[in-house]
Amino acid sequence: MKMRRAFLAACVLSATALAIPAAWSADKPPIKIGLIVPLSGFQASYGEMYRTTFAMVVEDINKAGGINGSNIELIVDDDGRAEQAVTLFRRHVSDGVFAELGPIAGTTWEQVAPLANSMATPALNWTALKPGITKKPYALRIHPADDLMIPEGVAEFRKKFPNVKKVVIAGDLKEASGASGIEQFRKAAPANGFDVVEVVGFDTRTTDFSPVAIKIRGIAPDAVFLSAFAPNVLSLVKELEAQGFGKPILGNALIWAGAFPQAVGPAGKNVYSIGFNTNEPAPGIKGHDEFAARYIKFAMEHTKQVQPINVANTTLARDALMLLTSILRERKIDGTTDVQKAREAVKDGLASVKHFQGFNDITILESGDGYIRSHLIQVDVASKTWKYALPAAERIMK
Repeated sequence: MKMRRAFLAACVLSATALAIPAAWSADKPPIKIGLIVPLSGFQASYGEMYRTTFAMVVEDINKAGGINGSNIELIVDDDGRAEQAVTLFRRHVSDGVFAELGPIAGTTWEQVAPLANSMATPALNWTALKPGITKKPYALRIHPADDLMIPEGVAEFRKKFPNVKKVVIAGDLKEASGASGIEQFRKAAPANGFDVVEVVGFDTRTTDFSPVAIKIRGIAPDAVFLSAFAPNVLSLVKELEAQGFGKPILGNALIWAGAFPQAVGPAGKNVYSIGFNTNEPAPGIKGHDEFAARYIKFAMEHTKQVQPINVANTTLARDALMLLTSILRERKIDGTTDVQKAREAVKDGLASVKHFQGFNDITILESGDGYIRSHLIQVDVASKTWKYALPAAERIMK
């Protein structure tokens, strides 16, 4: 219980909310865009990192004159409790947003995506992992789902650990994203030559992970594949370390963003995950390193995010807003445009996108989901950040 509380405390926002700048001069009324992110509860660190990203990018856009003469105005609300997401989306639609960013979790995206279609309001997701929950034409997800990411991460894990044979899969059986990750690990493990000896489940409310760790140790696997939110993974990883378990642990992308690498401490020496961006330099991507440096500086000045700042997939949050604003520009939409016409134009614009090159190379699949090549990453205990687990020349590319 103390471990979980400590992690949650590290994720809680400061009492002073981060303002989303919208005061730069423009000739026309603002373009309203909704943003639903968790700013309280155990996912607060995720929500804060994305709100920070959008605040910085919106400031840049508005300083440069906005979109077709209109500033961007973000209407931000907190879905720290998952059941709030639908209510907040309905409220934003009533408030006249042209499009919605979020919600971010698989559970809430699964609820809002069909609602976006019934209310004819575009929604764009850049984080959710559960496969098969995007609903065209009004809902688009540019983040790859677990059925794309996990096979790629497991393939690189096999390359990193060629002698691993027996694996235990563990995770949250009650939460949608956790359960779907378990299922994808069950498929990807044997496809890469691993023998799945057992699946060990728990649920989101678990606070004592000693029995779970004892069971895993008793099975004596060569590695553990984990699918659960960061607070649960953190508690289990530390309990396994306390019990002397020193084998590799691979978590899915649920632990990539947020405060996990800062909070895990020395127990992170054996922890791996799956992602497509780290704090490391990316000289092959124009503007990436400048963005990462600015984001870290902006977050340190304006928020109380746990340091060192984890860049993670903030690059994709930035790409989501840039994709949306590129459609607004191309379709000549500004703050005077009729709301329904604007929503229809954004929907059509999203539907026409097959590829978007931002800081990430995004291919839009027929499902309405994005594809980005994912890689095995690991905790760098010394720097408390993620780093790629394989050198660039050894990563598996398609």
